[in-house]
Amino acid sequence: MPAWDFKTDRYTDRASAWRTSRRPGPSQEVEVQVRGTDKAAVKIAFAEACAQAVDRARNPGRYGDTDEW
Repeated sequence: MPAWDFKTDRYTDRASAWRTSRRPGPSQEVEVQVRGTDKAAVKIAFAEACAQAVDRARNPGRYGDTDEW
């Protein structure tokens, strides 16, 4: 059954906004979230966020993720 997960603190009226975060647990996956009001800007932001996610996975100390290892 579909459900809405609406979080007002994550809403943006900007052309694009993105972030990366490391999921807790043994797999240490890096998650990317991108949102925005402009399709082209979101597409560019997604590419930037993916690049940071790869860098974050390879260099956890640069992002303060070493405490979770």
